Amino acid sequence: MKGYRRAVCFSIGILVLLLLPIYQANCQEYFQYTVQVKSDGSAMWTVTQFSGINSPADTWAGFQERVFNLVNAASSVTHRAMEIDENSLQINTIISAESKTSEYTFTWQNFAIVEGGEMLIGDVFEVNNFFGQLYGDAALELSYPSEFSIKSVYPPPYERQDTSKTLRWSRTQDIVNSKPSIILTRNGQSGNGNSLDLQQYAVTGLASAVGIGLLLLAFFKFKQHKTNKQSASLVLAEKTAIESEEDKVLNLLKSAGGSMRQSAITEQCRFSKAKTSQLLSSLEKRGNITRYKKGRDKIVTLKERAKCE
Repeated sequence: MKGYRRAVCFSIGILVLLLLPIYQANCQEYFQYTVQVKSDGSAMWTVTQFSGINSPADTWAGFQERVFNLVNAASSVTHRAMEIDENSLQINTIISAESKTSEYTFTWQNFAIVEGGEMLIGDVFEVNNFFGQLYGDAALELSYPSEFSIKSVYPPPYERQDTSKTLRWSRTQDIVNSKPSIILTRNGQSGNGNSLDLQQYAVTGLASAVGIGLLLLAFFKFKQHKTNKQSASLVLAEKTAIESEEDKVLNLLKSAGGSMRQSAITEQCRFSKAKTSQLLSSLEKRGNITRYKKGRDKIVTLKERAKCE
């Protein structure tokens, strides 16, 4: 009996030793970049961090510093005006039983060059240590607008899906070390014979399209009045909600003597950091408040005219 118990214990110990490296490997931290390029040349970036449940995520201040420093460097290298949509900055974290996933999201204005019927992507990657200024080497997935097709891409991705308009590279290091260049052509302007085919298809389908359009015209007119009425009600409701939230911030500042830390406003109003930043940016543009940085936080001060309201 004792021999049997020892054998069982020994087997369990061996199993634990075999599974331990797998568990540790699954808990290792790694990142992934997803870049969704828009028709106007802007791009929505999502950096996903996969880590163990006890691994630290980046701070809000650290995330903003990385993004703004990188965009300023890219603007200097490319000699093109660029900026970050401050309202797009977000950090979302999902925690499961044994792992944690954090998403850092921002929208980069003027990320790509749009000229005529072409879009050029790649000059921003000329920044020294581009991805090192974010979160280091990782896999990259880049998607582009449906109205564009690839004319040329370098370096070649390990996966190219023309149907979903997606390119994937396993390592960003391969991109920054090879002077990347992605040239997209607006559909119908590629000059490779597709334009003529598209014109022929367009002529063939024109009669059908006109017929369908006439049949649908009456329906759309009927729906238009109802839709416009619903849209107006929705806009009014959203505007009222935003105004009430701004009033909540102004009233909180008044009760606090006219000055508070931005983080305290976030906490007391129970807004997200992105929501607080959006509301304060709106109030600042209207001249109700002023803000200045103090350490990793910002001090929000009520202007005199706001106090008198």
